[in-house]
Amino acid sequence: MLAAVALLLPPLLGGALLLGGAYTRERRVAERHLDETAHMLALAVDQELGQSQAYLRALIASPALAQGDIAALEAQARAIDLPKGYWFRLAAASDGRVLMNTALPPGTPLSGGQLGPNLRAALETRRSRVGNLFNSTVTNQQAIALHEPVFRNGAPAYILSLVMPSTEFTQLLTDQQLRAGWIGAVVDRSGVIIARTRDPERYVGQKARPEFAEAYAKQTSGRMPGVSLEGMPTIVSFRRTPSQDLVVAIAAPRDELGREAWRGLLLALAGAVALFALAMGLALRLARGITYPVEQLAARAAALGRGALVPTETLGLAEADAVAQVLADASQRLARSSAEQEEKVRAAVAEAESANTALFQAHRMEAVGRLTGGIAHDFNNLLQAVSGCLDMLLRRAPDDRSRDLIRAGMQAVDRGAGLTRQLMAFARRQALRPEPLDVADLMRTMRQLLMHALRADIVLEMVLPQGLWPAMADSAQLELALLNVAVNARDAMPNGGVLRFVAENVHLAPDQTEDALKGQFVRLAVTDTGSGIDSAVLPHVFEPFFTTKEVGKGSGLGLSQVYGFARQSGGTVHLDSVPGVGTTVTLFLPRAATAPRRPSAPAEARPADRVETRTVLVVEDDATVSATVSASLKERGFTVMQASRADQALALLQDGDTIDVLFSDIVMPGGMNGVELAKVARLLRPDLAVLLTTGYAENLPPLEGMRLLPKPYRMDQLLDALDALD
Repeated sequence: MLAAVALLLPPLLGGALLLGGAYTRERRVAERHLDETAHMLALAVDQELGQSQAYLRALIASPALAQGDIAALEAQARAIDLPKGYWFRLAAASDGRVLMNTALPPGTPLSGGQLGPNLRAALETRRSRVGNLFNSTVTNQQAIALHEPVFRNGAPAYILSLVMPSTEFTQLLTDQQLRAGWIGAVVDRSGVIIARTRDPERYVGQKARPEFAEAYAKQTSGRMPGVSLEGMPTIVSFRRTPSQDLVVAIAAPRDELGREAWRGLLLALAGAVALFALAMGLALRLARGITYPVEQLAARAAALGRGALVPTETLGLAEADAVAQVLADASQRLARSSAEQEEKVRAAVAEAESANTALFQAHRMEAVGRLTGGIAHDFNNLLQAVSGCLDMLLRRAPDDRSRDLIRAGMQAVDRGAGLTRQLMAFARRQALRPEPLDVADLMRTMRQLLMHALRADIVLEMVLPQGLWPAMADSAQLELALLNVAVNARDAMPNGGVLRFVAENVHLAPDQTEDALKGQFVRLAVTDTGSGIDSAVLPHVFEPFFTTKEVGKGSGLGLSQVYGFARQSGGTVHLDSVPGVGTTVTLFLPRAATAPRRPSAPAEARPADRVETRTVLVVEDDATVSATVSASLKERGFTVMQASRADQALALLQDGDTIDVLFSDIVMPGGMNGVELAKVARLLRPDLAVLLTTGYAENLPPLEGMRLLPKPYRMDQLLDALDALD
């Protein structure tokens, strides 16, 4: 019996400890997944609100609103293709009187209004604000409104609102396909539920439980136990949206977290008990007839348990002698390998945990990358349409004030284009133009720009050794990445400090970086003496829209652009930080195989009185972009033909009409993209000039000598590109 206990108990206890550890780890992983799901849904809700805000700001920029032409503004508002159930409302800032309501038929008399708390708050803060849930008497459904204040000459003039049905947010939560049994909800700042995945007809419009509402009011994020409105014990993870005071909460049944591990633990314990009982029964049966050999075996098993060597003398029973020999051999093997085996187990467990963590992070960053890339692609088309309209308006502007307003709109388009480029950089879908470049020369050229970006109390140091290899990268994107890092370092040093740039040549082995890079790289380290970054924040610094700065002082896209640029360039980026000491951002760029090219002479300026005689075939599936670009080209003297698909463009080329230039988008419906269209067109007309454009560079086909104009572009850039084809 003692021998059986000595043999079975240690592995059973060890197995129980491993199963207990597995249960704890699975529960923690499930809780982290719950937190990440809440975070991603909060970003999705905020993105939905950002899209709604874009509709509002597009109307605010309308000249009709600036001129007080409400009828023209209403016509423009009704022409916007809003999602189903959305509608605009315009109210006077002085008394809340309703001036426009697109939910009503044109010409319907409008009733009076009043300045509620949310409208007053929007005017006082001069920021957009989401209102509370209300039951619309116009559409007879529950809805929320996003209010945007409008100021003229510094004084409040109007409040433009976009009313959205609460079912839109319920559908947004449902589309995320939460785990079975999980409940998703969106709660407004007053604690009222405005969207819910389970029984929305019953619970939308009700107050959240008091303990949850209190937590939502005090914290921007958290996780807590509680009870759902159905009475089910849950674990709730919540996140507040970055730009508005809405809270996204995900509730999981409390008994679900770690359920599979608990079930396995119970089965293993039951098996262990059964095995132990069987072993005891066999030991008792043998003991009845073989007293002496069993006593000797028990004594030798006890010696094995103490770690002593077991004697090898025979006991007079073949089975007992075999067991005794096994015990003796086991004692010798255990004495030699016990410590070695324990070390291997610890190393294997640590390696498995590290690999699991790295895989989860890679999948999450890839998912966010796909989301941001798709958003940036669609937004580029919107920006292109706006840019084209503003360009035509600028040419028709009757006075300097109108031209200044239009130029302000163009600057906003440029800022939007900058944001989409940063999103494309993070998603690794931007159209890079890598070329051999001298990092040292680029850094010396940037010194003056960096000095302007920093403050006078920050010392700028550069260590650029002789013999530095040329790097293969896009110089403009590298400058933007270094400028983003420098601006972050400046904000981390409010009382001044030192910003140091160090470049060197390095040979990387696969085990030196998390990305397993190997070969020759140029290492560029940027070190500041600022406040540093807390270790809990470090895993999130490269995520888009994540920032530790105050609201309104950072977009959260700077480091994500650095990350996307480095990975898309074939390198990587690391960030190391010690709170109170400083932060180091390290870029690794692949070595270029050739020397940098010398800069070419600047192109001659386009004559203002140049007369155009060329015919341009514009191929663009976005009707708004096609219309604005075609109209602008016609104003400048071009003859323009239009097509929305590749097959339509080929039909025009085969008709025999004179066409000098094919200007086509790359991404189009119908099975043939712009690059394939250009190849077929050149077979039909070998002398045809080709210019391609795109706002999305994922899986970009080889251009084979064709020129590419990135979206969004201004008309001057398009004209320069067309001139370069001559």
